[in-house]
Amino acid sequence: MAAPLRRLAGEPGKVLSQSRDKPESALQIMSGAFSIADGKIPPGVAQSSVVAHCNTAWRTSTMTSLASSLLTVCARYAAINRNRPAEPSVAARIAVLLILGSAGDGAFSGQDIDAAGPGKTLAVMERYNVPIPELSGLARVRPLADETEKLKFYGIGDADYNVARIRISASGDAGIQMENVAHAIGKHARDESQWEAIAVDGKDTVCMLSETRGEITCLDHDLQQDRGRFSLDVSSIEALAAAWKARPNSRGEGMILMKKGHVLVLKEKQPSLLIEFGPEGDAPMGYGAETFLREGEAFAGLRTDGEEPVHRADQPAATAQRRLVALKVWAFSERLGKLAKDASELMLGPDGRVYMLSQESSVLIRLEKTLKPDEDKVGTDHDTYWNLPDGMDKAEGLVIDDQMHPWIGVDIKQTGKPNLFQLSPIEAAAP
Repeated sequence: MAAPLRRLAGEPGKVLSQSRDKPESALQIMSGAFSIADGKIPPGVAQSSVVAHCNTAWRTSTMTSLASSLLTVCARYAAINRNRPAEPSVAARIAVLLILGSAGDGAFSGQDIDAAGPGKTLAVMERYNVPIPELSGLARVRPLADETEKLKFYGIGDADYNVARIRISASGDAGIQMENVAHAIGKHARDESQWEAIAVDGKDTVCMLSETRGEITCLDHDLQQDRGRFSLDVSSIEALAAAWKARPNSRGEGMILMKKGHVLVLKEKQPSLLIEFGPEGDAPMGYGAETFLREGEAFAGLRTDGEEPVHRADQPAATAQRRLVALKVWAFSERLGKLAKDASELMLGPDGRVYMLSQESSVLIRLEKTLKPDEDKVGTDHDTYWNLPDGMDKAEGLVIDDQMHPWIGVDIKQTGKPNLFQLSPIEAAAP
């Protein structure tokens, strides 16, 4: 039975940089929205204050439908377009929208916010508390045919072997199931997993990457059966092997499972790199639409139901590991290196494009559409990036839903504080 996931609404917090004061009335909110839309600031009120008030009030669950409509306008023009004031005529269009929106409940919602173009700062729309200290990775899962969730994903941390199964409904309500999977993979429950990345294949097999051990562990979608374990061997590339050995805490931070049993791994820093691993003797593929797993396609090399378990209690786990060797390394292009001081997460978006997160630079970046094996550097997709909200430190987990909302997990030790955030949508890549 799924427990309710704490949805933190209308609470001030460092991550959101919100004001502790709430707007006193819908008229105040409307005035602020009109003023910002017209590129003006109300007398004696800083624009940042109006933005904070709108953000705070928007998340208050007791608003009437009219106030909700007004607040959506606030968020739309204050949070999304704060760096680009709209034309004066926008205020007139807002007035019409408000009249239409107040005619019934649910006429507007936070989901109606326009997608942010490249270079914009994203806004927090919802925030939750996942009971995993040091949340370090997220991976999206397809809901089953009989499930009604809008979004379903896994969350992991590096401090233990707990896996959170998170379900978000269309209304934003959330449930969570926690599973300690140490027993399934032959580990001690009290040990640190050092998991920094999680990914799923086309059949929802879930795989976790341990940074310091350089090991990928895979479980079935119910988190009960060991599907395989893979060691990452970097000895084939001398410079990579030296950096790997020198800084064990700056190894794999993100990964994407691909065809032919290949894996893209994002190395964190010193230096930040994109590495392709695969079976020994294989040629590197790079990445592109033809290299990614499709729905229903399993990651090659996993144990099937008819095989003996990969882990056996009477054998050291290392004897059961399969080996993936480093086939290719791509350095960051000059521009990507300037945008991202480090690399903290890698994922395949619903638009079929590769996205990268940098916690030190607080930026979300779309990487180039196709990366060829004969290239030496990986770059951005025409300089496409988005800034994370101010104060969102230690962003390490990333999934993007079908509406192109990024969901960010932050690595904080404190329990009970918001560590999962739904952000305003980004523009999808052109086909």
